[in-house]
Formats: sequence, structure tokens, C-alpha cells
Amino acid sequence: MFQLSDLTSIRIGSPFRERIIHQPGAAYRVVQGKDVGSDGMLLLDGMARINDVPGKGTPDTLAAGELVLQTRGLSYRSAVVPKEAPPMVAAGSLFILRPDPARMSAEYLVFFLNLPATQVILRQYATGSTIPNLRRSAIEQVQVPLPNLSDQQQLVALSRLVRRQADIEERLNILRLQELHLLATARADQAKDSTGKPDRANAV
Repeated sequence: MFQLSDLTSIRIGSPFRERIIHQPGAAYRVVQGKDVGSDGMLLLDGMARINDVPGKGTPDTLAAGELVLQTRGLSYRSAVVPKEAPPMVAAGSLFILRPDPARMSAEYLVFFLNLPATQVILRQYATGSTIPNLRRSAIEQVQVPLPNLSDQQQLVALSRLVRRQADIEERLNILRLQELHLLATARADQAKDSTGKPDRANAV
């Protein structure tokens, strides 16, 4: 087990001090907490866009091989920055993590951080009574198991398979419930047709 600080560099997103106002067609997409998907992917389509990024010098744009981590609320999901991503900056409510690529992949770290057991640990580290938030010092202390890179890839692939199977099961359950609704409606119609009026025998 290694502390996260031994495996990654950690920095905070850009310090937006005012409400982010979307500017259609602007140069930079802004990654906010709402843009971090539960599947470990960023939701690019719904991102706000801006032309001017707060701070001095060149904007701190996200790069492939990095990931973002939510720091506020009750869920601390993370997501990978995709390859060939459009210019993006993270809001100040997110941490930006860059794993040492010789030791750990971004996909593996996202897999680990999004595990239910890790989310429990992160919630325990969070402070604040109104809106819990994670401090950088707390994130740095998170203990991370470190398989070799080949095993990391296999674990990521298995997690995607599990998620895909869960999605299929959810769709099947929705279809089953829809079938039960149709069956209930059909049985009610049959009961009404057999008597010419609603079936009062089973009425409450």
C-alpha cells in the first residue's frame, strides 16, 4: 500500500470567484462537479464554456493522463481526462491528479477512487457540517494498493465489464416492470369485460 501523495501530483482547479457563465463556442470547457460521470468519464456535452480563465499566465488546462476528483458534497467521484480532449480547465471545487505513469495509470486510480469502499473512506476524511469537503492533506493520505501496470489494466477492464452487466440488468428490470404493468392493465380489462363493470369482489 502506498499513500496517494507518493504516487501522484495533486493540484487544485482554477479559482473561479464568480458564477461561471456559459459562452457558446468559447475556447475553454470548464469541468465542474456535475460533469464527473458515475462511470469514471467526463460528460463533455454539458460543460460550460468560457474564453477567459481566472489566474495569472497561461490557463492550467487538463491533459491526458490526468484525472479530476470532486471535493465537495457526499460523493467524491473521479473521472479520466480523455485523450485528444478539447481545451479544458477544472473549477476550483475539483482536485487535479496526475499519477506517475511508470507506476500507475489514471484509469486504475479512477477505478480505485470510485470503489464503494474508497468512497466510504473519503466521506470519513471529509470535514464541514453544511457541505462536507475534502482537504488536499486528506487526499494525500489515502492508501492505494499498487498492482503492476498489466494487472491494473485487467482490473479496469473487469470493472467495465461489471458495470456493463449492471446496466444490462437494470434495463431488463425496467422491461420486466413494464411487462407487469401491461399484465395488470390487461387483467383489469378482462375483469371489467366479464362483468360489464369493474370487479368489486377484490375492491378494498
